[in-house]
Amino acid sequence: METAITERTDAGRENAAGSAQQGHAAGEQTRENTAKTYSGGRREVVIETRPKGDTSQTVSIASISDQDWYVSRTHGVYHLPARAKGEAYALLLVTSRGDVIDLGDNRRFPFTITAREIADDLLQDLHDHGIFVCAGARPSAQELAAATERRDAYYHRLIGEGDTMWARGHSFREISDLHRRAAIAMGVEREWAYVPMRLSECPACGEKVKTGVAVCKHCHAILDAAKAAQHGLGVQAPAVGQAAPLASPSPVPSAPAASTIAPAAIPSARK
Repeated sequence: METAITERTDAGRENAAGSAQQGHAAGEQTRENTAKTYSGGRREVVIETRPKGDTSQTVSIASISDQDWYVSRTHGVYHLPARAKGEAYALLLVTSRGDVIDLGDNRRFPFTITAREIADDLLQDLHDHGIFVCAGARPSAQELAAATERRDAYYHRLIGEGDTMWARGHSFREISDLHRRAAIAMGVEREWAYVPMRLSECPACGEKVKTGVAVCKHCHAILDAAKAAQHGLGVQAPAVGQAAPLASPSPVPSAPAASTIAPAAIPSARK
């Protein structure tokens, strides 16, 4: 969509600027003429609302970024999805949309923006993150390789900047989220790229533990019985949320049978 705006006014502005060095009477006369010019001046606006391309065309945007991106425009909010784990890329289909130009004097001009114009506008600052417009419906292997090379070069440059800023004073305030994300995306370990680990609350003792651990380090309660068994951890206490197994009753030992002892024969006394 092309927009051409022209403005037409009388020559009062130029006369007012040039009258600063003239006499008082001439200056007063010039200011009076200028006021008349502004009150009677007319501003003409010429707007070309015809689309520049095919409004029925659909454009594909591919992303190899691990981050979700949201871009807001007057004609809508666009979500550029992150690449799912194990996938080569994520895809967003863009179609043409309508918008309105408001001149502020009760004049509104509707127009149509093509999908290609929308895609080019959305990706102004996202090319270096591995997001690009596909030549076809799906990205080719060459396009994916070029996007990966461009993203890696950009992220390595950000990591170098983070190292330089960290060496100046070891201040986390100088490191932006963009630098941290670059280090995490490239799998580079840096002290300045530290990200606080999410902790969960142990349901047994209430202390903070790492999410997904098998055994609480504080009370030694088993939080994940299956994981604990995989690592050979003995069942010291019942898993949280599970009832303790009932112990089978021990057999009661039977009393020994009473043995009958025959009385010994008492020899008779002989007189």
